[in-house]
Order: sequence, then structure tokens, then C-alpha cells
Amino acid sequence: MKNAIKYYYNIDINEFHQYNQEFRFNNANNQYILFPYNGIDIELEEKYKLQLYINSIGINCHTIKKNNNGKLFTIINNKKYVLIQIQTETRPITINDIITFTNININAEYFNYINRSEWYKMWKIKVDYIEYQITQFGKKYPAIRESIDYYIGISETCISLLTNIKKSKTPQSCMHNRISEKTTTIEFFNPLNFIIDQRIRDFGEYLTSKLYEQQDIILLIDTYIKKNTFSQEEVILLFIRIMYPSNYFDICEEIIEKKSSEEKLKELIEKINIFEINLKKIYQHIKKYTLAPEIEWLKDVSQY
Repeated sequence: MKNAIKYYYNIDINEFHQYNQEFRFNNANNQYILFPYNGIDIELEEKYKLQLYINSIGINCHTIKKNNNGKLFTIINNKKYVLIQIQTETRPITINDIITFTNININAEYFNYINRSEWYKMWKIKVDYIEYQITQFGKKYPAIRESIDYYIGISETCISLLTNIKKSKTPQSCMHNRISEKTTTIEFFNPLNFIIDQRIRDFGEYLTSKLYEQQDIILLIDTYIKKNTFSQEEVILLFIRIMYPSNYFDICEEIIEKKSSEEKLKELIEKINIFEINLKKIYQHIKKYTLAPEIEWLKDVSQY
């Protein structure tokens, strides 16, 4: 791999380490990571274009380095790789990092292939896929089979609420597919993880990862909303994103694709009570900022 990097990028390597399928190395004071890339070429082109724009407005994200042939990816041992130069210190992300990306003004028309704002359609497809797998192969996944109805009920509530959102009042920005409190600047500022979506997506995903923990989430919500100017539709959209159980469905997919075990799902399910208490708190609090839709099962606050 060292010889391939030297050949394709003309970079002499001082230190070289492999982490799973990633190759990390230094050259002088520069840090690089060679990532495997499984996406389509046009998506990579749009991510590169988005990276250039973000750098141009003064946000120091990592950069995709073209190879000596001027291409964004390199095929090594029959696999596609993209070389990323790291531009920031490595640390856990903060709410200020999320706010910075929330306020990037994006013309989504230029990024059709990495746009992920059609939640209604994508969520329907995902739920249908999980339901089909359980219908056909349910005996293989007892933990999913026993819990799926509860989470499908929540997702159907989210999908129903989406039908009343006016998209013209919900700006889009540079977002990420998944983030959590464990996300570091390595992932957050990596253009390979960039997508276009509703600008509240990242914060919604960040809170979703905290719903199963006994933490004071309300203070985070107040800090985020007060540091931004949101329409009422965006505040409702934020709550929908928080409520949608993306972490549950992600684990289900990992189990079906044999990338994870059901033990990981059981750990999540065991914390359902914490999840419900936090969600009810958020639902009651969000009414300070907008006229929230009526959701009967979230109105019972007797548990906290």
C-alpha cells in the first residue's frame, strides 16, 4: 500500500498505520487517511464540490486529494480508495460544530445525488424492508420480532407528521448521515460523510443518540434553538427527527446483514423506559417554541 500511495499521490510516508480498512499516515506535518469508497462516482463529485464550497466560506473541513491522474478516487487491488488530508485537530464534536454546519447556506439544486431530504420516502422504504425480512425470516431474529411493532408505531407517527410540513420553510444545509456524541472531528469534517438535508438533521441525530441515557437534554435543545433562527415548521421537523428511531432500524439492518448481533439491540430495548421519559420531556418542552401537533401517548407525563 505504501508503494501505491507513493505512485498515485507522490507522497513519501513517515508513519503508516492500518485501522480496519483505513490507512493512516503522516508526511511532514500533514496527516492523511486513505478511505475505501463504495459509493457512486457522481456522489463523490458532488461531495468534492461541496467540500470546495465549505472551504471557500472559511470552514476548515478535511480535503479530498486528487491523484496524479486528476481523479478523485484510486483503484488499488481492485478496490476504490479516496485520500483525505486531515485539516483539524482530532477531538469529540461539540454543539458549536453542529451549529456551524446548521448555518451553512446551500443551494440544494446543485447537489441532487447526495440530497437526503425525502424522509417520507426513505423511511417508508426502510420500514417496509425490515417488515418484509421479519415476515419471511422472523424466527432468525427474535429480538427484532418482539420489538418491531413498538418502533414501527413510532416511525408511522413520524411519517404521518411529515405530511403537514411545508418544505419551502425548511432550509437545507450540509449535513451528515449519522452523528452522535461519540462522533469525532475525523468523521464530522470528512467530505465523504457529507450529504444535503434539512439543516436540523445533525442536531436531531445527535439528540437521538442521547434518548436512551439519563442526561439533561432540555438544556441542549434550548442552547441550539436560541442560537439559531428557526421557523415553527423546522422546530416540529427537529422533534420528528429526534423521535424517529433511526438507531433502532440501523441496528436491525446490521443484524439482517450479519454485521451485528441481537445483543446490541437488546441493550437498546432494555432502555425503552428512559427513551419514553426523555421523549415526553422533549415533547412538552418543544411547545415553548411552536404549536406542536397532538400526540396522545406523549401527553402522559406521569412517569417523570
